[in-house]
Amino acid sequence: MLNSVKKGLGYRDIIYNIKNEKFFTYTEGDSFEELDIAAGGVGSGGTADRPSEPEIGDLFWDTDTDLLVIWNGSSWEPVGGSAVKVPAGPSSGRPNPAEEGNLYFDTSINTLMVYNSGAWAPAAPDDVAVLTELVLQDTSTGSEVVISVRNGALIVTDPFTESISEIDLGGTTPDPGTITNLYLNGSGQYTSGNVTAANANGLATLEYINTPGQYFTFEDIGGPGLGPGDRQGFGLVRETIYDRTDLSNGPGVFDGGNGGGWSLSAFWYYTGGYPYLWTSYTTTSQTPGGSGNAATGTFGGQTNQKNWWELCIKAGVGQKFRVGIADGADQSGTDYGNRLIMQVYVSQEQIDHPEASTLLPAAAVTNGVGWYTCYATTGEYENMGSFPDGNDKGYRFRWSTFGNSSLNQLPYVTGVSNNDQITAASGQSHYVVYDCASADKTAANSVLSSAVTGANNRLWTVGTTVDVLQFNQPYAFPGTAEANVFEIKYSAVAAVMASPLFVTYPVTTADEIIAAGTAVAPLQSIHQEVCDEIRNAVTAYYLVRDFDSTDTALVNTKLGTAITAALGGQLINTYDAVAFISPDDSQPEGSSGEVLFPLLLKLVIQAQLSLYMNKFPDN
Repeated sequence: MLNSVKKGLGYRDIIYNIKNEKFFTYTEGDSFEELDIAAGGVGSGGTADRPSEPEIGDLFWDTDTDLLVIWNGSSWEPVGGSAVKVPAGPSSGRPNPAEEGNLYFDTSINTLMVYNSGAWAPAAPDDVAVLTELVLQDTSTGSEVVISVRNGALIVTDPFTESISEIDLGGTTPDPGTITNLYLNGSGQYTSGNVTAANANGLATLEYINTPGQYFTFEDIGGPGLGPGDRQGFGLVRETIYDRTDLSNGPGVFDGGNGGGWSLSAFWYYTGGYPYLWTSYTTTSQTPGGSGNAATGTFGGQTNQKNWWELCIKAGVGQKFRVGIADGADQSGTDYGNRLIMQVYVSQEQIDHPEASTLLPAAAVTNGVGWYTCYATTGEYENMGSFPDGNDKGYRFRWSTFGNSSLNQLPYVTGVSNNDQITAASGQSHYVVYDCASADKTAANSVLSSAVTGANNRLWTVGTTVDVLQFNQPYAFPGTAEANVFEIKYSAVAAVMASPLFVTYPVTTADEIIAAGTAVAPLQSIHQEVCDEIRNAVTAYYLVRDFDSTDTALVNTKLGTAITAALGGQLINTYDAVAFISPDDSQPEGSSGEVLFPLLLKLVIQAQLSLYMNKFPDN
């Protein structure tokens, strides 16, 4: 079936960008050209009908060859070279029945169609191809190089040498329960708006470190994220502060104000030419041993920090930075034991730069490439006990700002033997709760989001309170009706918190529309997933029923509106469409008296749709 075809991206292949809803083609020089596909659709006809004065990138469905061709500036060529042939013709020529997943270009309406669940429907990008490889041209040798991802590693395959290189992608995941007063900007970066309190915004990672020699590492903390005037805090927070089991007489994470909620912290301040470590907002009692943290080491001085940043720019390298648990000496030879520590990286490019002797401390020039300390705690890392699964608790990475700034990139974890050190093992539980009892709400570790239902909610009366609650362990909700409580996985929490139910998105400018769409897209992805799940289950039900072609057509007609809504991931519209379908138990509508759509099936579908609408609300 063509909807399961996996193909690489080669010269003149077409991709669809779901973010800006535009088509692009991959061209020579490793670049993309936007395709001007008008609202009226792609032109079609015989070979003789191809446009006489086309522009580069113009598309045309050639009905003589059944190929989509593109004008490359001098000639027409099939998209993607030896592209998959797609039959084309008028609406009346659609094959019926057809194999699930078959494609057909309907020249009557200039639309690519896919045969899905017994009916032809407009094809979505996922119906055509799943990109699993990226084919690039080596600018030196001219050979094609294939890039793919497998088991969390980037695989680079050179067809001439048949060599494969594995690049550890690393990367960390923000704990959805900690994302506070942030949104994703148009570049996909976590961004704080107009907030002024350092402990009232930011994020902490699911991943943690618990052993000397383990670090959260950044290839570049600068870039477009940290700009003039920005103040961004990087550091660590121990698990027992994070889960509030031992706050050491200090504030919790994101409790408000400026200070507290850190075990180690320092804020980079981009002012006076280049950024430097400005100050810390830890509460001393919350640092290891209650003994505080401070600037120290080869790059402990603000002038050295500014000069290092400047030399990174002049040498053309990123501001590589890490925070973690020391394991003895740094590159300078200074022994930091097992203290919590921040370090900057001096690269070979910086050492080789003609201004190295001017901009680098003498210790860095002498000792060469490596990690040098700039900030550390006085006390050493702590033993906090273990999670229920036996893994030792540790320190999460934390990031906060003073507003109007973006995290350039998330760190990756180095030095760990288990790349899945995530605090999902801590047993935290998350719930969407309607009309929650006040005592149950008070018992929550955190109220992540709160709102009231609107007039378009299908399941609850207007004004019903909805809360997203986090607990340190599963909670029974003794004061709240069981039917009002819906547990969700931690991986879905951020998407739910970004729901229009909980966040008001302005959509009056192009930038606002893009930002709103980007923020809500993860929730829509969940809606699409659950619609697909229900649609596939219903399709499987009818496979069991084993209707003939006549009754299959009758079922497709009867369920057509619901199928279309489900294909579009429209969860509420699917619910509405199913609600309007009349069961035929009492008056069977099958060609031989079969019941096509029994009441029990309708009730089951509605129950599942209701469950998902409650767990992943949007109004």
